[in-house]
Amino acid sequence: MVPIADSLSAQDVADVVAYYAKLPVFADLQDNRIFPQSRPDPNHAATALHLISFGDGERGIPPCQACHGPLAYRIGVPSLANQNGDYILSQLEAFARQQRDNDINMPMRTIAALLTEEERHALAEYYGAGLGQQAGRR
Repeated sequence: MVPIADSLSAQDVADVVAYYAKLPVFADLQDNRIFPQSRPDPNHAATALHLISFGDGERGIPPCQACHGPLAYRIGVPSLANQNGDYILSQLEAFARQQRDNDINMPMRTIAALLTEEERHALAEYYGAGLGQQAGRR
């Protein structure tokens, strides 16, 4: 994939990103990563729910749903719906270490750096279990 991506112009990349950002997100019922057999640790779920719904104003952390939407999907922002928890964790850690830098105006680098390791794990576990999509359906 790298050679193909490297051959794209900046406009080509923008076009591909815009195309995929506008595609609807549907759960793949055969993807066992979405709804794992085990539920997230209740303490992690409580931590994640608080960060998703309220953030932490004292530390300058906005609620996740402010950007990513209440069901983990909003057009124009990376979807967290249907994402693998390990992938989410690796991306949060990359943002926190400033190794991922494709967030315009640095919101994710700033937020991820403010989150504790436990909070990053809690969010990854919660979204990886598909609970972010279910929150609005309860």
